[in-house]
Amino acid sequence: MRRAALMGRGRVDLTQGPVFSNLLTFSIPILLGTIVTQLYNVTDSVIVGQFVGADALAAVSASSPVMSLINMFMIGLSTGSTVVIAQRVGAKNVQALQKAIGTIACLTLLCSLFITVVGLLVSKPLLVALGTPEAIFGDSLAYLIVIYLGTTGNMIYQMGSGALRGMGDSSWPFLFLLLCSGLNVVLDLIAVLVLHMGVMGVAIATAISQLVSGIGIIRRINAGEYGVRLSLPMLRMDARETRQVVGIGLPAAIQNIGNAISSLCVQSSVNVFGAQVIAANSIVTKVDDMINIPVVALSTALCTFVGQNMGTLDLDRIKKGINGSIACLCGLGVGLCALLIALRNVLPLLFTSDPAVVACAADGLFIMSFMCLFHGIDRCLVNAMRGAGKSVVPMITAQFGALS
Repeated sequence: MRRAALMGRGRVDLTQGPVFSNLLTFSIPILLGTIVTQLYNVTDSVIVGQFVGADALAAVSASSPVMSLINMFMIGLSTGSTVVIAQRVGAKNVQALQKAIGTIACLTLLCSLFITVVGLLVSKPLLVALGTPEAIFGDSLAYLIVIYLGTTGNMIYQMGSGALRGMGDSSWPFLFLLLCSGLNVVLDLIAVLVLHMGVMGVAIATAISQLVSGIGIIRRINAGEYGVRLSLPMLRMDARETRQVVGIGLPAAIQNIGNAISSLCVQSSVNVFGAQVIAANSIVTKVDDMINIPVVALSTALCTFVGQNMGTLDLDRIKKGINGSIACLCGLGVGLCALLIALRNVLPLLFTSDPAVVACAADGLFIMSFMCLFHGIDRCLVNAMRGAGKSVVPMITAQFGALS
């Protein structure tokens, strides 16, 4: 069995060196990428709302739940890519790593084709089921059709980013995300202000930017000193690698979809209480998204850390990484809990001056603040199990949580 040192420049070897400092170094680009995604979503909505109109913004927003399900599936499946690659890198097994890369590339293309075909078939029925108003139905459908046709670029980016993180490189996925976000904003402005293409132009801009980032990921894998290559002759599905990637990634994808569906159910329940409660819930959700960014970043890094060290079967190092991550996020949780309680009447004022909405949001933030104490433990344990190749149990427990 051929072995080689797989760590090159710009990468973090999570099997060696200080445990927690390496984890933090690896998690910083993931944290920055999550922030960029949050900011991009806001910027994209501002462009559509300001320069196309309220109906266009409503059309894009009506498509968001469907797009969210697609993205959650892709991100979950990419977890299988990250873990399998990390375990091969940890074992310093170049032959197995090449097999895994070829298998992941084939799975990416097959999944892209499946999502595209199914998406085109179900887009209209889904919009009908969601009760999309007739005035924006046409634009919403056109938006989804373009997004589904551009699935391949997004899928390549998600799976390729997972592979790069598995190889200890979290910086390049962030840089390509930054490129994708910046290019998307520029193309949005061109499509809307110069070409006057409206919602269709915004969708095309998204598809093009995702394709560019996907191509960039492929070029990086081939030129990044990872010891592997991606080319047509190497696109082969290995049965063992396929079982492992799907066995880890599919439960994670199902878990993500379950979480997205539960959020839709919560939103549906909140809608019953009227506009003020809806607005307050939106504020609480946005604050929750922001404070969870460091939790997501460190726990995602932990998944790769556990995967690489499973490759060397260094269980003591794995325990140190898990315990250190939990301790860090518990300390952060205590601080965030205190901060939310102290600022519960102030933070809502950033979004609205309506006293009733502010009071309702303040109550929601007070309740949510105590969840900060435990959320880091949950995320760390879930991602540690995934990194060890066990993804079914987290999926099952998450579905029980969603049902509650």
